[in-house]
Parts: sequence; structure tokens; C-alpha cells
Amino acid sequence: MLEPQSRAALTEQLKPPTGFELSHAVGTTFTLDLATALAVPLSFASHRLSAQDDTLGVLDAIRRAADRVDVFAQAGELSMGTRSDLVAFLEPMIHPVTVRRGLFHPKVWFLEFRAGEQTAYRFLCASRNLTADRSWDVVVRLDGVPAGQGEKREAAAVNHPLVDLLRRLPSLAVQPVEEGRRRRVEELAERWRGIVWERPDPMRSIAFHVFGIPGAGVPNLRGKRALIVSPFLSDDGLRMLRDRVSTDTHLISRAESLDRLTSTTLDAKLSTYVLDDASTYAPDGDDGAGSQGVVPPGDRLSGLHAKAVVIDRLDGAHVFIGSANATYAAWHSNVEVMVELIGPIPKVGVQATLDAFGELKQEYPTEGGREADANEEAERRLEAFVRGLASARLSVRVMVGDPHSLRVWADDAFVSAIGRREDVSVRWHLLTRPDLGSTVIGGSEPEGVGLAGVPLADITPFIVLVARDDLGNERRTIVLARLIDDVATRHDAIIARQLTDRAAFVRLLTLLLELSGTWTLAPSGAGGAGFFGAADMSGVGTGLFEALVRAVGEGHHGLADARRIIDYLRANDEQAVLPEGFDQLWSAVWSAHLELTGGAS
Repeated sequence: MLEPQSRAALTEQLKPPTGFELSHAVGTTFTLDLATALAVPLSFASHRLSAQDDTLGVLDAIRRAADRVDVFAQAGELSMGTRSDLVAFLEPMIHPVTVRRGLFHPKVWFLEFRAGEQTAYRFLCASRNLTADRSWDVVVRLDGVPAGQGEKREAAAVNHPLVDLLRRLPSLAVQPVEEGRRRRVEELAERWRGIVWERPDPMRSIAFHVFGIPGAGVPNLRGKRALIVSPFLSDDGLRMLRDRVSTDTHLISRAESLDRLTSTTLDAKLSTYVLDDASTYAPDGDDGAGSQGVVPPGDRLSGLHAKAVVIDRLDGAHVFIGSANATYAAWHSNVEVMVELIGPIPKVGVQATLDAFGELKQEYPTEGGREADANEEAERRLEAFVRGLASARLSVRVMVGDPHSLRVWADDAFVSAIGRREDVSVRWHLLTRPDLGSTVIGGSEPEGVGLAGVPLADITPFIVLVARDDLGNERRTIVLARLIDDVATRHDAIIARQLTDRAAFVRLLTLLLELSGTWTLAPSGAGGAGFFGAADMSGVGTGLFEALVRAVGEGHHGLADARRIIDYLRANDEQAVLPEGFDQLWSAVWSAHLELTGGAS
């Protein structure tokens, strides 16, 4: 438990058990990077794909997962590190949220998998946001199964805090969650009541704590000694965590956080440490033992972001792991989730955990008392201001044309917030087109800003907000606007943009047919023969012919999806990506399909 040598990637933790497929996934995060979020559907794909190497494979994985994944993130904390057209397919599954007090800060995943009549569940509780950060984090993974007849009452009592959070998530969203999605989340919450969890060895008990929602309370933190791991600190937060600890407390944090504590907090019972960034661990398998070694720069973890509290008590070691920092706000106003596990002190207690950190930690004596400078305070105010803007609702109406036009406006809360900060300038633009935006925005549709000359594939509900104060600090975020009168073929245009040649078209067709269950994806690295049978990529070979024929009359929507894309390419004079001879083959296949299905598709 809490051993730095044990490394785990989030995508691996999301992966379904062998033989199972994803039924529903609900995730929460404070900060969300849209490009990183593209990796989530890949975790659920039935075949191994790389976000870097296979754009169309990523697209296919997102399309499959779109109706089964929902991610809730703090409004004002969305970004995109690497630009990708494919984030358009994340639109229905991303839900920025806002809370009345504090921040929305949990990092959890509710996962349901199915294999025929079998159902399996998994719960992940972590300190890691859905971003590309490579910091030291911690995660708890719990696997579960439906409770038996005699286990349901106890299961409902244990899972009640998680069920309550899951049910509340849709109501926290800035934009209304589509009714079908809201209903599926509610149904998942009902099933979540009846799950029995496997206990990680050597733990004997599990409890869940959700802060920041009605009825929430701080757990029992009484004990003999404690270890606190937290990157961010406050004096009142540490006082609260240590108040019922009778002897020593060990605190692992960041140097800048420790330096800001008061001398009163830094008493004789508190030992302070930081992580030694020069001491890194090789990923498991590098030397057969996961021991210390030389790690390539890209694989190194740097900076503490893990949150954990370990308290030794008479009944064992109580280990709290999750999203809550050692601040008063985290435990009393933010929405946070912590998992409490109880196990033997010799194995998971304070000293055992300190020993597991080994040379990764180093003592850091400090007198504290360092004040935050004025610019840091200004940056925090700007961050809060941007979160406030992102909590308001923006709307985008599409006006059909060639090219199209858009009208963008915000609600009164957005306009009023801007008016209250004369020292801050705000500009906005489309995520897809930084050149299309404005420094003004209306509070109603008639007062909205018009954007002309927008190609179909560039229409988006994602709006980038950029705020800049008089000191030169800049803060930007992405908001998800309500998109009105969307064009039905918009996603087809985005797909068509990825079809740069005939090989790309065949790759897409392959994935669509695999989606229908008619064809198995060729292994990564296969050449043209893997997709076309004996032919090269300039023509239609027996492999593709047989795959299309097998799809005829089976009622598979893979063919219908292919038809929609092909029609779009033809209507927009982009037939050059279609292989030679494909028109004749497709015409025969589609006619046969219509005949066998009675003209219904």
C-alpha cells in the first residue's frame, strides 16, 4: 500500500476485465485536458490502439464509447494541450459542473462491465486529474460484483455516499444533461447500491467518504500517530487533521507549501519532508524488480500530487486515499472523495508507509512564515474569476449557408461578471478557429456576436475564454456552449477531413465494418493486403469485397454508417479518396442490402 515502486497507468485501470466490455463509465475530475480525454475511449476499445499512431482508430473508439461514457469536470478548468479535430466527438460525454461552495475536486471512476449475463464493477479513486501531468499520484482500485441476497443491506450502507454523489452529478452540470444520459446515470446509481467489493490485501475494511454534499461529515481522525501526504496545505487544515492525533505527525508535501505554514503549525510533534526529484523509480519490468534505476526523462515522475492520510489506531491503520488536500476547504466545502481502508499497522501503518517511500522522501526543516507575493494572489483571483465566467451558460446558433454562420451569446451572469472586473479584459474564440472570436459578447441572442464564413467541420460548441488582468497575468479555459440548430452532417465533415488518401478511407471502412461485427481488424502494421485481400491500396481486393458481402442483410449499422460517409464524400466532391472500382462494388452491395432488408436501413 502506498509503495512508489508500484506503478499504474490510468488507462490500464480503466481497461475491462478479460472477456468483458464496457457497459457504462462515469468519471469526475477537477481539471480536464480534452486531448488527454481522447485516451479514455481507447481504454475501452476491444483492440489495442495508440492515440499518437492511429487517428482513425481513435475516432472509432470514441464513436463506440460516446453513449456509454460521461465525464464531469470543474467548469473553468478545461483545456486542450494538443489540438485535435477528434475532440468534437467528446462533446456529448463532457459535462462541466459548478458547485455553490468551494470546488468540484473528486477524481473517481464508476465503471460497469458486462459479459453476457455477467456484470462486473470497478471503482477508481485517485488524486490524478484527467490531464497529461506526470506527477506523483496515488490511486485505489476496487473490483466488485453484484451483492448476493444476504449481502444487499450491508452493501447499500457501504455504498450510500457514492450512490448519493453519482445521483447528484447531472444536477451540477452547467448545461442541462440530455435526458437519456441523466436517466442512465440514475440507473447506474441504483445498481451501485448493491455491489460487494473485494478488499485489497491486507485490508479488512472499506469505507467511502464524500465531502461537500448535503449530509457529508468529516470521518473519525483520532489516533496515536499520523502521516499526511498532500501537495497543498493550510494551517487550519493541518490543525483539523492533527487535532485528535495524540503523538507525532509526519507531513510529506512541497517545499513552497511547507514554507508558508506558520511557526505555530510547525511544532515539535510535526516532522516535514519533500520528495527528492533526483530519486526516481524505473517502471515495473525495467529491471525485473521495479527497483531504483535510470529512467528516461519522458518516463520520470516529478512533483508531488498524491493525497493520503494514514492514522495508527488501536484497531489498526486507517488509510485515507483520494482527492482531498490537507486544507480546511478540502474537508469542509469542496466536493471531494476519500476511500478509507483499515489494515494491520505493521504492513500499512505510518512507519511502514514511511519505509516504503525510502529515499524518495527527504527531510525538509523549515521555519515557515513565507508570505505569498501580490502576483500570486492576483493569479488566484483571476483563476476564480474565470471559473465564475465558465459557470455561466453560453449559446451558439448555427445559421446554415455555404459556408455557415454562427451567432454566439451568453447569459446575464456572464455579462455581469465581466462588468464587475474593470481590471480584467476578456476575449473569446472558437476552439477550432482562433481567428474567429471577439472581445465582446451579448447577453441575449439579438445582442449576440455573429461569425461568418465558418466551414462545416469548424463548427463547435467549445469556446475558448482568455482573461488578462492589469498585471499581465493570463488565464484561459474552454467552455462547452449549447449548440442550437446543429448540422446533421457536421461530424461526417470532420471524419472526411481525416480521409487524406485511399488508404485512410479503407481504414475507416474497416473500422466501421468491425463495429458491426463483420470483420476483424488487421493487426497493427499490416499492409494493404490486410485490408484488401490480394489487392493493393489502389483498388478493391477480395478481402474488402468479402467483408462488405458479409455485412449485407445482417442489419448491421456499420454499413449504414459507411453509407452516410460515402454520401457525404460524393456530395462534397471528395470522391478522390474512394478506391478504383469501389463505386460499382458499393452500388451492388447497397442494393443487395436494401433488397434483403426490405428497403429499411
